[in-house]
Amino acid sequence: MRSVVQSGLICLLLCGLVSTAYANEADPKPTKLDLPQSVREYLASKYFDECDPDDARIDKAVEVLEVPEIILTHIRANEWERGQLENFATNKLHLLVKPASGDTRSIVFRDGRKRSDRSLTPERERVLRRLYSEAAFSAPEADELIEARRKLDPAKVLEKSIAALDDKHNLDDETLKRARENMMAAKGEGIELAVALAALGVSEHPIANQWAGVWLISRMNAMDFDREDTELSVNDLQTMDARTFYENVLYATKARLEYPWGRKCEDADFLQQVLSPRGTGEPLQRWRRHFFEALAPELRELKEGDANKAVDLARAATYDFFQYEGDTTWEDFGMLTALAVHEGRCEDCSNVENCMLRAAGLPAAQAFTPWWGAGDGNHAWTVIPSIDGGKNGNGGKAVKVYLKTWDKLEDITGVNTEVMEVNVELDEGVSGEKAALCVWNHDEWRVVARSKIEGRNVTFKDVGRRRNFVLCVQADDSTDRLVTLIEGKQVDLANPAGTEAGKDAFECELEKACDLGEFQPDEEYTVYVHTSAGWQEVDSTRVSTGAISFTCDPQRLYRVIGAGINSRPFTAKAGSDGPVLTRY
Repeated sequence: MRSVVQSGLICLLLCGLVSTAYANEADPKPTKLDLPQSVREYLASKYFDECDPDDARIDKAVEVLEVPEIILTHIRANEWERGQLENFATNKLHLLVKPASGDTRSIVFRDGRKRSDRSLTPERERVLRRLYSEAAFSAPEADELIEARRKLDPAKVLEKSIAALDDKHNLDDETLKRARENMMAAKGEGIELAVALAALGVSEHPIANQWAGVWLISRMNAMDFDREDTELSVNDLQTMDARTFYENVLYATKARLEYPWGRKCEDADFLQQVLSPRGTGEPLQRWRRHFFEALAPELRELKEGDANKAVDLARAATYDFFQYEGDTTWEDFGMLTALAVHEGRCEDCSNVENCMLRAAGLPAAQAFTPWWGAGDGNHAWTVIPSIDGGKNGNGGKAVKVYLKTWDKLEDITGVNTEVMEVNVELDEGVSGEKAALCVWNHDEWRVVARSKIEGRNVTFKDVGRRRNFVLCVQADDSTDRLVTLIEGKQVDLANPAGTEAGKDAFECELEKACDLGEFQPDEEYTVYVHTSAGWQEVDSTRVSTGAISFTCDPQRLYRVIGAGINSRPFTAKAGSDGPVLTRY
C-alpha cells in the first residue's frame, strides 16, 4: 500500500514539474532590458498605447541588435577605426521592435533619442538579422587559401594567372603592365596577393576569378584609405591581405555569374564598380562576403527582369541601419564600422549603399558635385549608370557632376541637368595649359572644372545652367574673369583693379528686409565689390530704414557682410520700385 502511495505522489510531483515547465515555456517572463527611459517612453507612446514605459510588453517585443565581437575586433585592428567606434558607436542603440500591430520596426537611437524608425518587410528583417550575425564573417578561411599559404614567387603566380586567361577574359597590355608593377610594389613583394591569386585559380569560376584578380591588382595603386592629413593616407597595396582580396574577388564573381542581372553586366562596369573592394577612401575592411551572404538568400529566386527588386532590397537594407549625419569626421567610415556607428556624411551613405548594391552584383557608382555653385558645401550620391543612365535628382542644381571610376572622373553633368558652353577670352600673355572654372563656396573660389587654353580662349563644355550661377575663370598670368549664367545665358561681368563704379552706376538703397535678409539696427555692415585683386570694401551709408545704400555698378559683383544678411555674391540693377537683386 505504501509503495502505491509513494508512486502516486511521485507521479503527481512529476506532473506538476512538467506543467510548471510547460507554463514557463509557453509564457516566459520577459527579461528586463537595460533601455534608457527616453527610449522606453518613445516605444510606449508610439507602439504600446501609451502604456507605462516599464510595462513588460515592451521588453517582450524588443530585441537589441549589436555588432558581433568578432567583427568589432576586425574593426579595432585599425587604430583610427577603433577611435571611430569610441566616438560614434557607444552612444547608439539599435532595436528590432515587434509591436502588437504585427509589423517589425528597425529603430536607431542616439543618446536615447530616436534617429530613424523604419518598417521592415520580412525580407529586409532577414537581411538585417544576417548583417548583425557573425555567421558569414566568422566562417573558416577557404581551404583554397589555406593550401596556398606557402612560400610563393608572386611574379610567377601572376604570370600563371595571366596565362590562364581565355578569349572571353582579355586584359589590355597597359593593364598587365600595371598589374606587374603593382605586384612588385605591394607589401612583402606581393606575397598576400599571390596567395589570393593562387587560391582563386583553384576555386569555382577560376578563369573569371583570375581575370578579375589581375585587373584589381592593376588598379590598387589608385586605392587608398584617405586621411585629411594626406601624409597619413595608406595605399591598399600596403594593407591588402590575402583573405580580404580573395573573398572580394570570389564573391564579386559569384554575384556576376549567379544573378541574371549580373550576367548582363558589361565587363567595364563589373571591373570598375562591382569588383571594387571599397566605396571610395574609407579604411579597407573584409565586408564583401558578409554583405553578400546577408542578401543572397533573398536574391536567389529572382528572375532576369527582377533587377529593380534587387536594387530596392539592397538600397532599403542600407538605410535600415544607416542614415545621413553631416557632423561626423572628414574621413569616411569603413563598411563594417557603418553597422555600429549608424550615421555618416553623404559620402559615407553613398559608400555603404554602393557596396551593398555591389554585393548584389549591381554596378553602383558614386556621383558627386565637387562644390555647389549656389551655396556652400558639396555632395555625393549613388547611381547605377547601366540602369538609371547616371541621372539623379541631386545633380539637377549642380554646375558640374562627375562619376568616380578607378581610371578617371567621368563628366556626367549633361545627363543630370541642362547644360551650356561657357566661353571666355583671357589676357594676352596668359600661360599654362589649362584654365580653372570656379564657383563661390565657403567664402572662396573653388575649382569645379579645368579646360585647355587655346591661344587666349578657353571653353568649358557641359556647364549646368538650371540655376543662376556666378563663375570665376582663373588662369596663370591673366586676371580673373567673372561670368554669370542667368536663365541659361552667359553675361560677362566687369572685374577691374579698382572699386570705382562705371558709367551705368546707380544709387542702390536696400530695404531693411530684402532678398539678402534683414538688416539689424545695432549691427555693422560692409559692402564689398569683386576686383582683379579680390574683394575690396566700398563706401556705404546707413539709411533711415536701418538698411544701407551704396553706389552700385550693374556690371559688377558685390557682397554684403553682417548679421542677418546672406553673404552670397549678387548683382543689382535699377528697377522702378527700387534695386533688383540677383543672388548667386
